[in-house]
Amino acid sequence: MRGSTIGQGVAGIAAVFALAACSGGGTTGAQQPSSDLVANSSTSAAPTATSSVPNAQPSTQQPHTGAAPASVAASGFHAELTIQQPGLGLLALENTGKSAVTIEGWPQLQFLAADDSQLKVPTQNVEIPGPGPSITLRPGTNAFAGVKWETGDKGNPSTFVATTLKLVPPHGSGSTVVDVIGTDGQKVGYPEFDVTSVKVGTLQPSTQGVTVF
Repeated sequence: MRGSTIGQGVAGIAAVFALAACSGGGTTGAQQPSSDLVANSSTSAAPTATSSVPNAQPSTQQPHTGAAPASVAASGFHAELTIQQPGLGLLALENTGKSAVTIEGWPQLQFLAADDSQLKVPTQNVEIPGPGPSITLRPGTNAFAGVKWETGDKGNPSTFVATTLKLVPPHGSGSTVVDVIGTDGQKVGYPEFDVTSVKVGTLQPSTQGVTVF
């Protein structure tokens, strides 16, 4: 396992990561990883472009002006990563503030070890399903992005073992913890990410095509 301060998310790094977790609840004692979240992106094909997050409200796409969006604080967002199938997740970023905000591009994902140190997980920003448009998020609405990964062996020194996933919004400040939602639709209480590298798609106003890598 390697631990170090994570670098800033940059475009063009190759991807993969493994997610082993136990669904949340009131149980105590040692937690066992949930087998349906142990993921390898080569085991199955990507789902259709209509994959969605339960109860998520889409946002509004705006014409591209060429100007960078104003900085937004991560504290004004709630983020969820919903597992679609082994090796593939749908990221939803909800505006929980009281006013509309504009975002564009890629969210930056941060992987933290058990001691809360940031890990240098190779992350590639890709234009899937295409360039990221300027998106206006009204309060209660969401933007979406696909995340693709492959598993790594915990005993391999090239694998990063993380227990927390955080997100920094595009052109944003601060970070927010990402809730992991299992294939059963329930929040994962004790996530573990056995990561070698990751691919992150552009934020989009709807789920259409975002998980088609």
